[in-house]
Amino acid sequence: MSTELECPICDAEIPLEGTEKPGDLVLCSYCKVTFKIISTKDKWILSDDFEE
Repeated sequence: MSTELECPICDAEIPLEGTEKPGDLVLCSYCKVTFKIISTKDKWILSDDFEE
């Protein structure tokens, strides 16, 4: 799994610690938007469509 994801809002790279799993929340340190990690068949993506 990659150690960085790209923010879909501002295109900044979001570094991951490597212990994240699908369902975890991550914060873009540039635009301050919180995303939920979603697992697809072959990669992880970020979604801002979730309830806190």
